[in-house]
Amino acid sequence: MQRFPLFIFILSSAIANVWAQPSRWQLESKLQKGVSAGVDLILKQEYSKADSLFSELCREFPAHPAGFLYRVAVLQARSIDFSVPVERGIFDSLLVLGRTAAEKLQSPWKEYYLGTADGYDAYERADRGAWIAAVRYGSSSASKLEEVIGQDSSFYDAYVGVGTYYYWRSRKTEFLHWIPFIHDSRAEGIRLLGIAAERAGENRYAAISALISIELDAENYEQVEYWSRRALQHYPDTRVFLWGLATAYDRSKRYHEAIPAYRTLLENLVLAHEPHPYDEIVCRLNLSKSQLSVADTAGVREQLQKILSYDSVQFSEALQKRAEAKFQDTRQLLNSLGKN
Repeated sequence: MQRFPLFIFILSSAIANVWAQPSRWQLESKLQKGVSAGVDLILKQEYSKADSLFSELCREFPAHPAGFLYRVAVLQARSIDFSVPVERGIFDSLLVLGRTAAEKLQSPWKEYYLGTADGYDAYERADRGAWIAAVRYGSSSASKLEEVIGQDSSFYDAYVGVGTYYYWRSRKTEFLHWIPFIHDSRAEGIRLLGIAAERAGENRYAAISALISIELDAENYEQVEYWSRRALQHYPDTRVFLWGLATAYDRSKRYHEAIPAYRTLLENLVLAHEPHPYDEIVCRLNLSKSQLSVADTAGVREQLQKILSYDSVQFSEALQKRAEAKFQDTRQLLNSLGKN
């Protein structure tokens, strides 16, 4: 399952809740409240409502980057959640408007919003395979957010993007850590994220999402469960946290707990505003495998047959091969059931 770290850039570079910052960093009251409400809608996966709210902020505060960049956040969040390509035309236009407005701000907000824009750009380019440009924009994003922290170490929103970048940069270059000037910054990245998870406002969910991704990668499944449960206390229907909990149980072979976790997630996917065919396939397949691992065959054949009913769905180019692999696994499981 490739759910992580897909959602991380949205939460880590997008959700800048300024309520937690010192008063000298707070936005104008109405804009501040609008940003907080819109972020809450993103976490609740109410993307149309969030976009409408941020569009209104763009009209009311056309000289400020927040409305434009949070509309970018909505586009990416929806793209990731529903496994569909981002609307590139709108995406690029909003980034231009956000960067133009950010250039006119005073520090540290100028660097913060420019770093946020670079973070969105990096993720989108990586998603379509433009890796060289993605690395360049990711490095630029982290550099700008480091400037923010250098100006004020209590600007905890910036910790999330920097901490996430530190971990994944080191993780992807770990084969080079023997070289003297290539440092392993994974522990520092986790430390920064831990601070943000405890001290930021709504942005703590950004840090929690990043930590879920990282601890899954590091196979620290107890930590994944811990952070997933903390987030689900406040956002019980948010799929990224439901995936985290179910995946932690699954990978740690706690199948009796993975089964109800996957069932809860599956119900969420089925009842969502729009279909999630690929995620539904993965969830049903993981649920079936968890059941078979504890010799529970009840309903498994029906789950597998439901997966194959999606065989005619036209997935994006990026998902098609992954979907075909899931269909192959499904057929093999069905064949094995047929022999019993």
